[in-house]
Amino acid sequence: MNVRRITAIPLATCAFSALLALGGCGTSGSDHSSGNSATGGAGGMTNVIAGELPIIVAAGADVPYQFGDNPYGVTGGAFLAKAPMGSDTVVLDTTQSGKICLSGMVEAVPTPADGSHPPYSTWWGFELGFNLNQGTDGVKNPWTVPAGVSGLWFTVDGAQIPPIRFKTTPTGRDPALEQDSCALVHPATGDTSQIPFTSMYVQCWDGPQGTGLTDTSNGLLDMGLQIAAATGVAYPIDFCLTHVGVIVN
Repeated sequence: MNVRRITAIPLATCAFSALLALGGCGTSGSDHSSGNSATGGAGGMTNVIAGELPIIVAAGADVPYQFGDNPYGVTGGAFLAKAPMGSDTVVLDTTQSGKICLSGMVEAVPTPADGSHPPYSTWWGFELGFNLNQGTDGVKNPWTVPAGVSGLWFTVDGAQIPPIRFKTTPTGRDPALEQDSCALVHPATGDTSQIPFTSMYVQCWDGPQGTGLTDTSNGLLDMGLQIAAATGVAYPIDFCLTHVGVIVN
């Protein structure tokens, strides 16, 4: 999978916190654990990150942060969605500024003693993300991918960064039916993980190219970082999302 990482000096951004999505979460009821399919590569140091999407305060909103003005037509509120079970200790540190910091534990999915299918639908982990074209009425609209934009990127810092399932929902696809697209990433602290759309697949955990390609032709609804729960392993969480943006050709 062609997921690249480059090193970058952090830029100043505004913090955001989230409880539930303003206008919808785009959560997944996915029932497979994530893994590490990232490849790494060193890049040069820079004080400019091309394509960065500014995060600003959205006064009066249920989730008081959103994307600020940018030349890519991206606008929307932040969300933090949790599975009903296994992620209740995951919390946001709202005292931080310039980054979104999370801590807690994603517990291991219990394995039924009778050998039946583990209950992934209620133990899927949690997701931190943004809607990409959210109107003032809170409705999630399709974001048309501009010419020259070929993917998305994010940067994280922290002591406990688990494998991340980076996700996006193409217009007309239902995350509850596992129709959204994703890439499996294992980012290092301080690195910027770039995910081209051509490296995102439907059910990305199911083999090198999942079960299908990402279709961006009708636009995208949201993007998110999911920590997917797994059987046999718990994931301690202690990291901050410091930057997010689009890949500009």
